[in-house]
Amino acid sequence: MTLMTQARDQLFTRPAEEHFASFSALQAGATAQRSRCMEIDAKDTHILFAEDGRAVHFGDTTLRLTPYSLGQLAALAKVPTPVLERLDGETRARVLNQCFVRNRRYKVALADGDSLRCITSDRYKRVWDATILEEVNRWLLPSGFVPAMPTINTDEFGTNLMGNTKPALFRSDRDMFSFFYADQEPGDDGFGGLRKGVMVFNSEVGAKSFGFSTFVFRELCSNFLIWDATGIKSRRVRHMGGVKDVVREFHEDLVRIGTTITTAEYDVFQRAKETRFVPAGRDEDELAAKRLNREFKLSRADAREVVHLAREPENPGDLSVWGVVNGITSASKSLAFAGARTRLERLAGSLLSRLA
Repeated sequence: MTLMTQARDQLFTRPAEEHFASFSALQAGATAQRSRCMEIDAKDTHILFAEDGRAVHFGDTTLRLTPYSLGQLAALAKVPTPVLERLDGETRARVLNQCFVRNRRYKVALADGDSLRCITSDRYKRVWDATILEEVNRWLLPSGFVPAMPTINTDEFGTNLMGNTKPALFRSDRDMFSFFYADQEPGDDGFGGLRKGVMVFNSEVGAKSFGFSTFVFRELCSNFLIWDATGIKSRRVRHMGGVKDVVREFHEDLVRIGTTITTAEYDVFQRAKETRFVPAGRDEDELAAKRLNREFKLSRADAREVVHLAREPENPGDLSVWGVVNGITSASKSLAFAGARTRLERLAGSLLSRLA
């Protein structure tokens, strides 16, 4: 999954109940769940599975197993989850009680009411979705950012390809993803229209890392595909000791971010627009493709495709650094594999960073 496709992948893989119609609804759900949750300290020796195989005892506390927590415990017991699912409750409990390794390592269980959401080690540092959304509500939204909606290839209501008008706000019991952009119509800025974007993701149960990205982009399609993201700054960290530092960075970025693109940022884009990728001349297309191939390790076919796309009318139409950056981001949208898309995104970012 890459930055330009993350929102799209969320749109098409999440069930309807995980797609929120407003930021207030998303925040209310996260806040309510946090208020219901309780962390329980438990040692492996105190973990015992109930006879019906549907619950687990942590000393005197009994919690119902959720599919996610059962998968975690099955992994700790080194029993494949598909095998457990084929067993009756009593047999499942006996297998887990026999195979669960009780090595007295300290564990922390997260309960939501009478359900077990997850079990983690004592090294796990939990970041609550509600905490992240409080930061967004306090700093990002008042500065003029809004939950991202499609800007092109849609009807007057902003209907996405799933047939609804919900913005890019997603949350489940396992993880959260949200995407915001500056609430302003891109004007004639000389770069095809640019706006700022902020993306944040998190998991309270350890299913995914915590991270965020800030960037500048052109459009958001009705399938939530981001067009021509540049100036990408991303941070991602596992929920261990360093996660608090990254959360602090997130706070600091939100405090100082503004909806308008700064003069310094525009200066970089302008230098990219004025700087030739290769000298102008009759063979400049061939020279640009060769440079992309030799210096930036693109295949010859990919290099030629980037040059071709840089010449397209919707892109700058020339072989300036800005034109090549747009050619690269356009080429990445057609690639099937996330690794290849990520490589092109990083290449586009490196070209701009050389001019920063």
